[in-house]
Amino acid sequence: MASVEIMFLAMQPKPPFDKKEVRQAVAYAIDRDKLIKTLLEGRATRLDGPLGPGQYGYDPNLKPRYTYNPKKAKELLAKAGYPNGVDVKLYTPVGRYTLDKQVTEAVTAMLTEVGIRTKLQTPEWPTLWANVQKGKVPFFYMGRGSVLDPSAALHQYFRKGGSLRIGYSNPKLDRLLDKEQQSFDPVERKKYLSQAMSMITEEAPAHFMWRHKLLWGISNKVNYKPVPDARIWGMDIEVR
Repeated sequence: MASVEIMFLAMQPKPPFDKKEVRQAVAYAIDRDKLIKTLLEGRATRLDGPLGPGQYGYDPNLKPRYTYNPKKAKELLAKAGYPNGVDVKLYTPVGRYTLDKQVTEAVTAMLTEVGIRTKLQTPEWPTLWANVQKGKVPFFYMGRGSVLDPSAALHQYFRKGGSLRIGYSNPKLDRLLDKEQQSFDPVERKKYLSQAMSMITEEAPAHFMWRHKLLWGISNKVNYKPVPDARIWGMDIEVR
């Protein structure tokens, strides 16, 4: 089953990621379908925006959508003022998420190919996580779990003052996120969520990658139905 943990690349609005074109170039440079098919052996579902099917507020028609287009990535990089490319560092956990180091090694090669010359950094998880929370990591691979309803995650990462993790600021987006939290009408709330997620996708302070599929091994002596958030509660387990 597809999890409700969203995997993404976060880009703080600091050079060179202060330019939207560079952030979008990252999105166009990565062949997510190839990574899912090969490295992840099909055990992930691609994200075209912050959410996937089954998550509250998911919009199958959300625009824009990023396809693998290295030519466009190079054009955007040049438009941003980097016709000869740019050097960046990508930080990743190791062993925190499924094949995180292998995934980011492949991403590093794809980015470098379009001119975003990327060096992979692999600090220990406690150090990386502490620095992400303090807003000290400009470019990183991360997951956000338990995204059944996206409101908390969107406010945490993309609303000004939500956290220091990305440090993105957009007054129009802040107003949309405030409106969705203040609305008690599900139709109206989903409309605001969709508008907010479209803006986030367009502005690309994060590039959304995929949701991993959860694999479970359960003894035939146990009755248990796994849930997408991967949390295991003893009260839900029955021993035959």
